[in-house]
Amino acid sequence: MRDLDTSCALYLRLGFKQIPNTTYPGIRYLTFGHTWLILSDLLNHGYHNAGRERAATTGPLGSGFVLTIPTKDLQAVHSLWQNEGLPVTLEPENAPWGRIFMGLDLDGYEVLFEQFPEA
Repeated sequence: MRDLDTSCALYLRLGFKQIPNTTYPGIRYLTFGHTWLILSDLLNHGYHNAGRERAATTGPLGSGFVLTIPTKDLQAVHSLWQNEGLPVTLEPENAPWGRIFMGLDLDGYEVLFEQFPEA
């Protein structure tokens, strides 16, 4: 993450909960139901080898990674995305299983939002 606290705040506004962490100041632990999301400071991560550090700090962020988040109000999340000035890569549309839209977060990671039909 280029700005760890700003990225963390965005995901908290999307419904994630933060797990307290005083051991590692460059990491934020978040949960969404049974899903964990770990945000880390891009330049202060503690990579496990030099190749991974080089790829993460010089390569295009977000390539090949999509985070999917279910929501009960797709339009509200789409409005939040637009109000934050974040790129929308797929405007809201119907999918066979519900409504979806996709956008890029603050660091260029693609996020897919899904709203399932009421049962």
